[in-house]
Amino acid sequence: MDILAELKSRVEKVQEGLQGAMIRDVVSKHGNDVLELQQLQLLRGLSSSGEDMRPYYSEDLKPGGYFNTKESAGRYAAWKQTLSYPYSASRNVDAPNLYVNGKFHSELGVEFGADSVKVDGETSYAKGIVAKYGLRNFGLMTEYWNEIFFNRGALEELMNEIKSVIYG
Repeated sequence: MDILAELKSRVEKVQEGLQGAMIRDVVSKHGNDVLELQQLQLLRGLSSSGEDMRPYYSEDLKPGGYFNTKESAGRYAAWKQTLSYPYSASRNVDAPNLYVNGKFHSELGVEFGADSVKVDGETSYAKGIVAKYGLRNFGLMTEYWNEIFFNRGALEELMNEIKSVIYG
């Protein structure tokens, strides 16, 4: 095979890998980073879109929600401000951070699919909380994916994989 045909074949292999296996394999090496940053994001009360998690405490009212009144939700939000957290993280006091004693945060896990990364509960307790808030609130926002790729080595690892395919 001539050199241009060989190079074209290798570039096509990289393109195929970038649409699946290469990125998945690199990201799967960073499961602990994904989990740590997901917990920090939750402590900040932020969803995967980078917006405040919903429902706010003041919106989480019965009959379908948790609190009897907006006043009780406000007292709970004020009480949450008095807790100590494993990371310093400012947030909208009305946005839930799903942290009281760390139980829920410690029961989160990362699942890697063929072309997906999912943060979900590993226990029935944690799965119930994830179900209440919806998967749209879980998963890393762009800022934290950038952290993994640019500051925690995933981009360099991906580039090394690409180079190994192109240069043989």
